[in-house]
Amino acid sequence: MRLHEYQAKRLLQSYAVSVPEGGVAYTPQEAHEVAAQLGGRVVVKAQVLAPGRGRAGGIRLVSDPEEAELAAQEVMGLSIAGLPVKRLLVERAVDITGELYLGLALQPTGETLLTLAGEAAPFTHEPITIHIDDSVGLLPFQVREAAYSLNLSRRAADALIRMSLALWQVMLANECLRLEVNPVAVLPTGELVAVDVKAVVDDNALYRHPQLAELREAEELTAVEIEARRYGLSYVAMQGNIGSLVNGAGLAMATSDTIELQGGQSANILDVGGGARAGRVAAGMNILLRDRRLRAILVNVFGGITRCDEVATGILTAVGCNEVHCPIFVRLTGTNADQGCALLQGAPLQLVPDLVTGARLAVQAAAAGEQAGAVPAAVAQEPALEERRPEPGSQA
Repeated sequence: MRLHEYQAKRLLQSYAVSVPEGGVAYTPQEAHEVAAQLGGRVVVKAQVLAPGRGRAGGIRLVSDPEEAELAAQEVMGLSIAGLPVKRLLVERAVDITGELYLGLALQPTGETLLTLAGEAAPFTHEPITIHIDDSVGLLPFQVREAAYSLNLSRRAADALIRMSLALWQVMLANECLRLEVNPVAVLPTGELVAVDVKAVVDDNALYRHPQLAELREAEELTAVEIEARRYGLSYVAMQGNIGSLVNGAGLAMATSDTIELQGGQSANILDVGGGARAGRVAAGMNILLRDRRLRAILVNVFGGITRCDEVATGILTAVGCNEVHCPIFVRLTGTNADQGCALLQGAPLQLVPDLVTGARLAVQAAAAGEQAGAVPAAVAQEPALEERRPEPGSQA
């Protein structure tokens, strides 16, 4: 999850990192009020989760509240990287004598790197990289050596050490994947101020940080995405008309690809995750059954730590609480697949023996539904199903 600049700065402030004084404005009039409170020159900055705000005209330096209001009106009329500007950060302008870059990033290997540079990115000189040993953390001497190589004054070097250690604590405490201050402003006094901040928090860790999860704005998520996250589901909307419910990202990709190979197009990827119990499966099926775009639903579950009887129970719960407006095709294999299939006998859905068969039938049903404008829920079982259903534990 990416944080807006103003959110990331508030997070850093709670760890004693200096940021420019300012406030958030949702209208040009509010921008005028914030600028009047600050006095003097201010910077009006678009708050969108996209790069290139400055090049797009989303950052303006103004001299008084009237100019701030005019700039706010212009900036809020922009679309930056396809995103409308809905809020602004109005900050006191900072007088600087130099700029630095400071960034922390978690690598795919699990190692954390601290990057320092004597200039704001993009760099014209090779930055300094510090490898952090997670068993001991970032140590002051590591930053001090880098600070001296950047020819900083003693006071600026001490400030850089404090800021680096604070960012390391922010990174650990909030399970960030990336934390970047670009630029770090060097003041005439030698103190440092975080002028612009970018932060990315691990989505998979948000359940441990409800205060961060609340920062995800509702207007940036659809109602379906909000509901999916509430139940721990991974949901991605697509442009097709065949819904799918799976367990695992790899199986999600395979299911979507197979639907496309059969001539159809997925309407979503809905991953209930490993070890999903009946309640989570029911929540996922509720989402699909309420989606009137769908002309077919394909459930594809490979039971490992996920029990197929739990999946079946969840499906039955959802089917019993919703109108089944399109055919449902269910493929269960693996742990407790026989029990799961037995539970689904007589339900308004069709069991299928494998992914290819399920995708083919779903594509056919979706095509028929598009032609007819509506699809009957009841579908006939294929007569040879019992002979062709794979044994539990067979591969996709």
